[in-house]
Amino acid sequence: MNYRMNLARVLILFTLTCFPVVPQAQQQDAELAIEAAQTAVLDHPDVESNRLQLASLYLKAGQNPGAIRTLQAWLNLHPDATGALRLVAVAYLRSEAYSSAKAAAEKALRFGPRDSASLEVLAMAQLGLQSAGDAERLFQEALRLNPNSPEGNLQLGLLYSKQRANLPEAIRLLEKAHALQPKLAGTCAALGSAYLEAGNARQAAASLELAVQLDPVGAAPYYLLASAYKRLHDEQKATSALAAFQIRKKAEAEGRAQEMRSRADYEAGVNLLSNTDQLDQAYLLLQKAAGERPVFDAAYYRMAQVSYLKGDLTHALGSIQKALTLNPLEPEYYYVLARCLQEADPHRAFAAIEKAIALRPGVPDFEDLLRELKNRR
Repeated sequence: MNYRMNLARVLILFTLTCFPVVPQAQQQDAELAIEAAQTAVLDHPDVESNRLQLASLYLKAGQNPGAIRTLQAWLNLHPDATGALRLVAVAYLRSEAYSSAKAAAEKALRFGPRDSASLEVLAMAQLGLQSAGDAERLFQEALRLNPNSPEGNLQLGLLYSKQRANLPEAIRLLEKAHALQPKLAGTCAALGSAYLEAGNARQAAASLELAVQLDPVGAAPYYLLASAYKRLHDEQKATSALAAFQIRKKAEAEGRAQEMRSRADYEAGVNLLSNTDQLDQAYLLLQKAAGERPVFDAAYYRMAQVSYLKGDLTHALGSIQKALTLNPLEPEYYYVLARCLQEADPHRAFAAIEKAIALRPGVPDFEDLLRELKNRR
């Protein structure tokens, strides 16, 4: 694989300057901020700014599915909300769902002003869809509207660098992006790659050393750094950088494989739910999916469904509470919680179904359960 060329994909996914992913050391603070934002959405689900704040925090924490869920729930009720459309396009970009990102960005431009931020997101979606010409045109338009956009300078510079065309202009744009926001690992990596293409190994090494200092986890910059050291005839440093790259690349591959196994087990388990004779096998597959990926809230939700169908309310309650701990904004989880509690604790069941309706009004099953619980009072 050509890791230098693949750097474009890495940057699209992880270095959007408006929402840089927080370092591992700051993850605990990020989780606390997310919990506070989740509470704000639960308390006031009809306030758009609460949703946008929570989605932004999810993006900064690298929790793209959470951002998509939060924003899509709002867009289901408000399909022309331009802020939510632009933000969900960013989340789709980071999830490599480029067609969805393109559709959301185009809607943001259709319903709102033709601003540089929306144009940049649309351009990145076009890059993901291999439409480099459209992406270049959109980045140029965005920079005409806002010449000091770090994202626009970064992405257009990266595009020129990747194409190995007009390297002096690529370096100028990337240097400007770096000057505007000097502490972004992705910008340093892109600048280092451009210097490497231009034959300036010493400048490349300096930029790439800063990139790995700012983000020691990402694999691709280490590969480029090894190439820079080789050109500088520093074999010891080149060997060390290449070893660091291989360790991180292996960890990335293992993480992707684990997620794919979890998803496959989950889908297989869900497919068995319609057959009551195979509920035990479905539960085992869902349990395996959750074991592979402990933050997979949907797996716990489906496990709760299976336990509920089997009449095992104790296990159903435990599973749905786990799902809600991981994702306290999914209305369907509160519905299942209410079902589990409706006999043993009608008061808590009533509070749970009220929460489900507040988060997603107009669902017939939710309304039916609410009426049923009211009639028991």
